[in-house]
This record gives sequence, C-alpha cells and structure tokens, in this order.
Amino acid sequence: MDITPELASGAIKAFLESLYDKKTDTEQKQLAKAIESNDLEKIAELKSTLADAQEKYSITTWIPDAATRMATQLNFGTHISKGVHPDAKGDNVSFNLDTHLPQTIVGTHSIDSSYIDANGNAAALPLAAFFDFEVNETTKIRDLILADNADFIATLAGDQALAKTYQQAFKKALQNIITTPITHERNKQTLWVTNAYESTDIEALNYINVIPLYPSVLTHEVYQRINNLKFSEENKAARNNRFKKTAEQQPYVTLNDLATLQLGGTKPQNVSLLMSKQGGRNYLLPSLPPIIKQERSFKISKFSSSVFGTAMEYNAREAIQNIFKSIKDTRNIVDVRDARKLAIDEVLYQIFALAEDIRTTMPAGWSKDYELERIEKLWLDPKRADLEGEKEFKAERETNDAWHSQIVHRFARWLNTLMQAEFKVIASDFGDAEHLEWEREIEDMKKRYERAGKGVFL
Repeated sequence: MDITPELASGAIKAFLESLYDKKTDTEQKQLAKAIESNDLEKIAELKSTLADAQEKYSITTWIPDAATRMATQLNFGTHISKGVHPDAKGDNVSFNLDTHLPQTIVGTHSIDSSYIDANGNAAALPLAAFFDFEVNETTKIRDLILADNADFIATLAGDQALAKTYQQAFKKALQNIITTPITHERNKQTLWVTNAYESTDIEALNYINVIPLYPSVLTHEVYQRINNLKFSEENKAARNNRFKKTAEQQPYVTLNDLATLQLGGTKPQNVSLLMSKQGGRNYLLPSLPPIIKQERSFKISKFSSSVFGTAMEYNAREAIQNIFKSIKDTRNIVDVRDARKLAIDEVLYQIFALAEDIRTTMPAGWSKDYELERIEKLWLDPKRADLEGEKEFKAERETNDAWHSQIVHRFARWLNTLMQAEFKVIASDFGDAEHLEWEREIEDMKKRYERAGKGVFL
C-alpha cells in the first residue's frame, strides 16, 4: 500500500474535520455574519453550538460511538438482500474477489471496484462514509483498516489496546464473515437439482437452495459508467455541436433502448447506501435476440430504366396508402395536414433507405449491366467512380449536380402519377402545384439527412 505514515495517522482527523464542516456549514456561515454585524448574543449562541459539534466529531467521542454502535447497526457487502425486496432481512454478502470463476461468467469478479454497499440504521450511515473516505487517490480508510495499518490504528485511541479493539470492530463489520447464513421470507429461493441424471425417483432428488442477492456494487459501477458516457461534458458538447457548422465535430455516444428499474420506491435509502446515491434508478441494457438481415426485398430489374416503378410502389405501399387516406380526408385541419406530411416523409424515408442499401451493398460497377438511365446510375452506384476506366463517370458525379435535381423531379413525377391513377376523377387536380410540393418535401428530407451526416447523393 503506497501511503505515508503521516497520511495514515492523519486520515481520521481529516475525515472528522470534513464531517464537521459538512454538518455545521450553515452555523459557520451564520457565525461569520454575526461577527460582521457584532451580534454578541448570536455569536455566543453559535459558538456554543459549534463547540458541541466539535466535541461530537472529535476522535475521542466519534470513534468509540462508531465502533460500538454504528458498526453493529450496518450490514456491509457487495451483494445485498434488500435489493431483491426492500423488506427482506436476510444477510448481505461480501464477494471474495479471489474466487476463481470461469472467464465466460461476467459478474462482480470481472471489475476492480472501489465501492462497497451498506444498509441498516440510517443514523449509522456516517460509518459507511468513514470507511469510504479517500486518504489519497488509491487508498481509502477501509483499506487501512483491512491492512491492519499500525499508524492508522494508533490514532483511534490513546490506549493502544482500545485502539486495536476499535480497529477489529471496524474490520469485522467490513469483512462481514457469515458463519450462520440467514435468509428471509421476502428473499427469492431457487431449488437447484444436483442429481437430476442419477435418479428417476422424484423423492430421491437432492437440491441446493439457491438464494440470489442483488449485486449492488456491480450495478452501481454500471450506473456510474453509463452516466459518464451519456452525460459527461465532452459527450454533451459533441452532441450539441453536431449540427453547428463552425464547431469542431467530435464523435459522441448514444445509448439506445436503455430501460430503468426503480428500486426502493420513494425511499431508495431503505434499500442501501449505493441505491440511495442512484436515486433508486438501475439501468437495464437491451437483451434482445439478434436481428437477422433478410435478403433485400427490393430488386432492380436489369431491364428497367428507373427504380421509380411498380417494385418501388409495392415496397412503400403502406405509406402510399396513408397518403391516399389523407387526400380523401377533405377536412383542412392541422391533424390531417400533419398526417399527410408524415405519410410522404415515410415514403421518402423508405426510398432513401433502399437507395442507401443498394449503394452500400451492391458491388462497384454493378450498374454497367443494367438499363437504368444515367442519372440513376450516378445516384445508386457511387463506388463505380473509383474503378479503373471510369474517369468520365467520376467526373460526371462530382462536377455536375444537375442529376440531383433530376432525381428529385423523377420522384415527384412518380408520386404524382400514383395520385392520378388512384383519383381518376380529380386526376387533373394533381398538376404543377402538387408536383412542386413533392419536390419541396424531398429537398427538405435530403437536407435533414445531410445535416445528420447521411448525405443522400454523396
């Protein structure tokens, strides 16, 4: 343990001073104001209060109380009973990090954590803060206790025999060695068969009674690390800057499908110390089966001159039907207009998704064997520009943006044709105005994709 005798011997004093300052912060501020205003009566009153507090948080008063009372009223451990049910009164268990478990099992043994949890009488929780007090960057007071540090022990009391007694009381509380395990009716129990393949007689089966406990140290580590990822100043700045053209773009973390399990209700402190620090919130990471990517349902015909055809119509059929429904609803209200815009956006989203799938999964130069018109080949076969002998294709993609607007025009014309076919009676109503509206919609979505770093025509 890399710690000097001075630090070890001064650890208790430093903790009690910090505790005194925390508990008497208001009174100290009030005393400063009373001295400034020369309020003698208030000064005397506050000095008396602070003198009592100094006595309460002195080594000779606080340490005996902590060793004889608090140490018997808190249950320490890495796995807690109340995490399963807040009314459970079973044992907490301190996991032995020297336990050898298979590498395929992930658990508390997989992390090097400096946390330890506790629950019991809330009035005794200052003892947990005492054990957790940092002496330096790598050492806490509990490390000195468990290591039987002589310099630390010597400061617990003037009588060294008594000091050793106090240290052993603290050590016993921290180690939480269980000789007679205690469970409770609120704890869960699982009967695990040990001779299932040795006997067919149900009465001859033997069981181990497995009582799961909540791994609060492990879950607290997960909670802290997820919070650091999601809410660190660096990550928040990177997220906020992603659409700012003048800001330097940095990668940022996004955690999707994150759920929260609340333990302890409105009083998470009844569960444990670490649960109180988390506000009872425990993160649940997604545990979902893998999504098997199916073969592309949309296939381009080698003899088709455009992707805007029957196959595209079939692929986006549900969104197109929603456009039809919104047009049939003649009410000129916000909900109807929003539904129509949403349906158009869904069609555009599906088209862009299909286009991105084709652009990224099809081999470079695939469009050479297809009858697509040139502008759609420029759009859907970007990797062809990198092939040998395709300088003209590359130059056309990079120096001529006219094909961008032609793609937009083709989409608008295709959508207008669908509307005219569906509404034959009012087919003439779908003219230039609607055509321009479809073009505006695709231009708007194109800009949204580009702001998000997903350029549709890159």
